[in-house]
Amino acid sequence: MILKNKLTRETLEITYPEFRKKFAKEIQTAFESYRRTQLNKYSYNFKDNNSMEFNFYFQLQWNFNHFGNSNWYIERM
Repeated sequence: MILKNKLTRETLEITYPEFRKKFAKEIQTAFESYRRTQLNKYSYNFKDNNSMEFNFYFQLQWNFNHFGNSNWYIERM
């Protein structure tokens, strides 16, 4: 995974498990934002929280970059 800082243009190349550990708080914030947005749109599609979480991680790059409140963004997976 290649992550880039929006402010300093620093590049960070890490593995997926390292990303999950280092950016756990940012991922959780992005997921909560994604969850609120999806529930406001069409809550009838999601029977439980697991399907919503699956959809979030299925498009992790887009969701992390657009719903997260981080100075880092995923440039490439």
